[in-house]
Amino acid sequence: MDISGSSACLFMDDSSEQPDQEADLLAVVLAAGMGTRMRSTLPKVLHPVAGAPLISHVLDAALGAGVSRILVVVGHQGDRVRAALGESVPSVLQEPQLGTGHAVQQAMKALNPVPSRILVLCGDTPLLTSRTIAAVLEASGPAAVTLLSAHVSNPNGYGRVVRGADGRVLAIVEEVEAGDDVRATTEINSGLYCFDGLWLAASLPNLRRSPKGEYYLTDLVGLAVAQGREVRAVVAEDPTEVLGVNDRAQLADADRILRERFCRRLMARGVSIVDPAATYIGKDVRVGADTVIHPGTHLQGRTIVGERCEVGPNSIIVDSTIGDDCTVLASVLEQCRVADRVSIGPFSHLRPGATIATRAKIGNYAEVKNSAVGEGVQMHHFSYVGDAEVGSGTNIGAGTITCNFNKRGEKHRTRVGKGVFLGSDTLLIAPVSVGDEASTAAGAVVTRDVPPGKLAIGIPARIMGGGEQKEPPAPNLERADGDEGGS
Repeated sequence: MDISGSSACLFMDDSSEQPDQEADLLAVVLAAGMGTRMRSTLPKVLHPVAGAPLISHVLDAALGAGVSRILVVVGHQGDRVRAALGESVPSVLQEPQLGTGHAVQQAMKALNPVPSRILVLCGDTPLLTSRTIAAVLEASGPAAVTLLSAHVSNPNGYGRVVRGADGRVLAIVEEVEAGDDVRATTEINSGLYCFDGLWLAASLPNLRRSPKGEYYLTDLVGLAVAQGREVRAVVAEDPTEVLGVNDRAQLADADRILRERFCRRLMARGVSIVDPAATYIGKDVRVGADTVIHPGTHLQGRTIVGERCEVGPNSIIVDSTIGDDCTVLASVLEQCRVADRVSIGPFSHLRPGATIATRAKIGNYAEVKNSAVGEGVQMHHFSYVGDAEVGSGTNIGAGTITCNFNKRGEKHRTRVGKGVFLGSDTLLIAPVSVGDEASTAAGAVVTRDVPPGKLAIGIPARIMGGGEQKEPPAPNLERADGDEGGS
């Protein structure tokens, strides 16, 4: 699960040519927790939401806010989290895990010199937006601490923001240590902070262990107030942004909210989504105007869908590119490329490496893998094309199969020319070639090359005259041949 491609975060040194306002800003992302309430062997920050790990949404939001230097604090299954992040995202280890304050202490040890501003983010808050992070950075000014808060109807489980009579922030109190008056407060702490870097470095050693034996980053608010330093709070316009993920129910909630955001973003750009609640679109998906997406459709990874297409219902498209004016009905596409005006489905499967040219038709129960299917090819039903090239204008009859795999585990390629007619139930035993304008009779088992314009018939197939023979004699089989047309 390498997420480095979706979040190209770079930890720049001081020699990098970055604008001053970016070069002296660092984001520390906390991703060391065990996530016991997830009840999973997978680290919490790697649980997928809306098609990507939790932490990738946080990293992308930081990048979108103009933060170019990011450092991740890992702990529980740190090697696994590091592997998922990729080499472009630096990290430090927190071991043992003694709270958020202790986590930031480990990050500070890796910083020389200390940046003037340090942004702290939680790796399990995938709903944060770049706009909100930017608002916190803009509001930070000379304050020692600037935090993001939100007013929520159900604050249970969150630390509360305590304000004075004049509205100034006085402290953040964790729920386990809050009295009834503080628990009644609906303004919660999000876990996002922007610190004065030098002040943070000087203040972290002053944190004291809580009764649970942890160092709370939230205690820095009280320390700043006691020193007469300014503490600012930015209240989130959308309180859902601050919601963290601690269990499977919250994971599902975050997934639903993100999917709704992605759908609304596409609809604002001219895409019709029949039922957004039943449509599953990932954060990196792009869809052209006037395309219609039907319920049950999953668009995942770096999928691109062109204009005026019709996708679904019940299609799954992963890391694929689809041109304009295409139809994909109840089919699965993985890592493939589809040109303009192509019709696919229902119940087709395009596997990795499939390339479908303009005006081709891939019908029901058809499968293509690691093959190039030419312009205008007709492959209407019950066929498999694997490790092959199929020329333009070719008709692939029902039940046609390229036999590309032998008992030694070797795969071989099949080459079919232009304007070829493959009769129903044709078996092409690779490696084999079928020349332009050639034909195969229904049930032919082709074990040797068919010259252009010739006809292959029988088991094993023998080469006969020109392809103009429309109804060749049936081979000596104890069964009736099917329709050769395959259409």
